[in-house]
Amino acid sequence: MATLNASKSGRLASLSKNSHAGARDLATAGQTVVNPSSGTFSNGIRYSMAAGRRGNSYNITRHFYYFDTSGITGNVSGASLNILGAHNESAHVIVVPSTAFGGDGSADIVAADFNNVSFNGNYSPVFTGWDDGANNSIVLKPTAANNIRDNDYFICAVIEGQHDYPDSDPGSTTDKKDGINYGTAAYLSYTEASSGYANDVMGVATANIGKVLGVTTANVSKVIGV
Repeated sequence: MATLNASKSGRLASLSKNSHAGARDLATAGQTVVNPSSGTFSNGIRYSMAAGRRGNSYNITRHFYYFDTSGITGNVSGASLNILGAHNESAHVIVVPSTAFGGDGSADIVAADFNNVSFNGNYSPVFTGWDDGANNSIVLKPTAANNIRDNDYFICAVIEGQHDYPDSDPGSTTDKKDGINYGTAAYLSYTEASSGYANDVMGVATANIGKVLGVTTANVSKVIGV
């Protein structure tokens, strides 16, 4: 099985807002951490709501990852996103598509990426088994595997799955959070099938060909009948 480390990552947090919608739909994060690479953070992925006499306080933290997948051209199976846990393990999380990092990895994470996530689809089921001292392997759906194969980049966000993703205000005090250890980079693990086309094309070896007329070589059996 192959692995691929995240090339870029980022942690974006809303900080305290007085409503669920105010935190969830925030246009610009209140806190931005770019490419963390050491230490641990107890609130790596979070949804919290604190009720008080002076009003409610909501906090949401999302994690974003960019992977350079330009070297992957064969069919991908058994793909998972792997994150080392630390400290807390109370949040259920889900992996969703994102257009952060300039949409194609051309930029680092910025505060305005906080809401550059898709709530209309997802790359994984809700993951409920976060371990605070070991690798958390989140199985990715075929949609994610196909995007890893077909695109030069794979960008995703890991967000809380019980309130943030489904747009569900808990209505009472709650604090769901998972910690992350940044000492080990998040990575994809996957199995890549060999190219489906096994001949040179105009003198170029198929190992160096990603697509033929827009079709990935894993799905090409012949080129002009050959």
